[in-house]
Amino acid sequence: MAVVATVYDSTCKVCDVVRYQVFRVINHIQRSKQLSANMAIFADIQNVDKDAGYHLANMNDATNKKYNERLKNFKKYSIWGWEDPTDD
Repeated sequence: MAVVATVYDSTCKVCDVVRYQVFRVINHIQRSKQLSANMAIFADIQNVDKDAGYHLANMNDATNKKYNERLKNFKKYSIWGWEDPTDD
């Protein structure tokens, strides 16, 4: 079991780093798309609503909060399916 634990400790840390970096990139792309959609909505309503800038700021704040929370809570989600590799 010592060999299994050693291999797990060295390889899965690399996998976790790669997984986190890929998640960060995907999260950044999704945030950018949502901010662009917010800007498109702003462009549509700016002629109708005089407070459109205020609403855009609120939408952008909510979007940034959502994606910052996703990054903050990333470690809580595990895709490996086990807690302790020595249980097997």
